[in-house]
Amino acid sequence: MTNLDTYQGEARRGSGMMWLYMPIVLILFLGGALSVAAYNFSDADLTVAESIAAGFGGLAGIILGLFGAAIGIVVGLFGALIGLVAAGGAVAMTLFLVASPVIAIILLALLMRRPKNVCPDPGAHPASEI
Repeated sequence: MTNLDTYQGEARRGSGMMWLYMPIVLILFLGGALSVAAYNFSDADLTVAESIAAGFGGLAGIILGLFGAAIGIVVGLFGALIGLVAAGGAVAMTLFLVASPVIAIILLALLMRRPKNVCPDPGAHPASEI
């Protein structure tokens, strides 16, 4: 095994700022695109400042809507978990209410059974003397 077999390449350093600048660039690009769309396709004649406000306001609405959807998904999953637990408890309670009398009848039948070769009244026969 040589040095070339274990060479992993140079470690890149300083790429952490990319994650800070990427959302900022994305927000500026999308806001600008929505501003241009608002300026070109609106029914009312908007000024440049109004179209920029409408574009970035629309982008803010989209971002808030995404956050609201994420929160709604988390709350919905929590509610589904509570519903699942409640449904499981309801099923267990129903099975308990249905199965309890059946189990009681089976146990009563098992307790009342006796061996067939034993006399029902052993006191009626005198003990044999040896």
